[in-house]
Amino acid sequence: MTNLKSRTINAVKWSYLSMAISTVLGLVFAAILSRLLTPKEFGVVAIALVLQRFGQFIGDLGVGQALVQKPELSDEDVQAGFTSSLGLGLLATLGAWLLAPAAGTYFNMPDLVAVFRGYSAAYLLTAMIIISTSLLRRQLNFRPLLIGELIPLVIGHGVLGLGAAYLGFGAFSLAISALAQAFLQMVILYAYTRHSLRLTFRPESYRALYAFATRVTIINFLEFVSGSLDSLILGRLYPSAELGLYRRSYSVIGGPAYSFASSLTKVLAPSFSQVQGEPERLRRAHHSALLALLIVLSCVAGGIFVAAPEVVAVMLGSQFVGAVVLIKVFAVLVPFMACSNLAGVLAEATAHLSMKTMIQAAYTVALALAFWMVYRLGGSVTAIAFVLLGGTVVRNVALELLVRFIVKSGREIVQAYAIGALSGLGTAALFFVVVVPLRGLGTPLPVLFLVELLVGAVALAAAIFLGPPNELKSVAQKAVPAVTRRLRGQRG
Repeated sequence: MTNLKSRTINAVKWSYLSMAISTVLGLVFAAILSRLLTPKEFGVVAIALVLQRFGQFIGDLGVGQALVQKPELSDEDVQAGFTSSLGLGLLATLGAWLLAPAAGTYFNMPDLVAVFRGYSAAYLLTAMIIISTSLLRRQLNFRPLLIGELIPLVIGHGVLGLGAAYLGFGAFSLAISALAQAFLQMVILYAYTRHSLRLTFRPESYRALYAFATRVTIINFLEFVSGSLDSLILGRLYPSAELGLYRRSYSVIGGPAYSFASSLTKVLAPSFSQVQGEPERLRRAHHSALLALLIVLSCVAGGIFVAAPEVVAVMLGSQFVGAVVLIKVFAVLVPFMACSNLAGVLAEATAHLSMKTMIQAAYTVALALAFWMVYRLGGSVTAIAFVLLGGTVVRNVALELLVRFIVKSGREIVQAYAIGALSGLGTAALFFVVVVPLRGLGTPLPVLFLVELLVGAVALAAAIFLGPPNELKSVAQKAVPAVTRRLRGQRG
């Protein structure tokens, strides 16, 4: 048990490091890209990304999660997973290539055809990535995943993707970026796992995997649909520039937040599975993770809410000046989105899939109806964002009720949200006291943005170190003395 805890803590450290580096690089690249592409081109990319995620969903069908969750994993299981992903990836690639013209016509986006086909070329590469990633996650070996994320990000996106955008490839530059990142990630992760590349077609090899994967696939499909509804409706019914404004605003805020939540939950999924028969350990592990998520993301949300004008000016540029309200809405959204993700991982790890499926299905239907009603009433993209926020909060409440049933404790969940709310409001108050007067004095944008970063760092550090115990606080408390010792050693 001690070994599991130490491996989990080590994995959390690598996960946080990956999140921190990729977030900084992602924000820098996003700021550059926002000045190279137009909102209309981002609208094309938004639809292409939805179609790409659907292809990736088809290429996986829950096999990756099944490899992580299966109590005993054999070579034949890995071969079955690889064969399945490879075959489904090929099917998805062919289907995407043939359906691309119809998608361009349906969304009235001629440029979508080439971009969609470019993204679809990465489906076969994703088959290898799924297997390697799942095996590393199962082992709680996150150092290779960090390397497999950062190198492709720098070379595939930072050099090739941004370079293509600079040279005038427009929306297709992001398809180039996606293909390059997938290829590099495939090579790097396979170098660490060296799993079998043999194919197997024995039906018995698939039964155990798909017994779990089938149920997960239903949930994943519902999550894909609900997560794509806003883009699909905006892409079909609103001008592509409006969709570009909406999705770019979301990606600047939701992207880093999702990266943080995803990094943490990917670590915790196998850990939750291994202690699901020990209610007390499971309860403590969930509470610690929930606290870490809420403290960090609530602080970020509070700061961004006040600093939204500067975030738009620095991260998006003058083309996106109308995104300030959207940034505020998405800032409030992300803590609830991340906590829903954590609750969903706990439900999957403890085999409470039926209730999670019902919650996700109800959320998807209600969200679709609400989006359609907003459109029929003449609502703007901002109204769509508010609907998404309201629906996410309601779904989060339902999932936390499910968590309460699983861990047999609701008091700690309420306590975690109260601490998160205090962290967010405290950060917002600190930003208001410091930033608003400087803004009124006409402080130059670079100086004001730097001040906001410093204030945010102080607020987050205070919330982590002064807050209640959680895994993030433990990691931070151990990291500070270690860094101090290294600095002293270098000076000596």
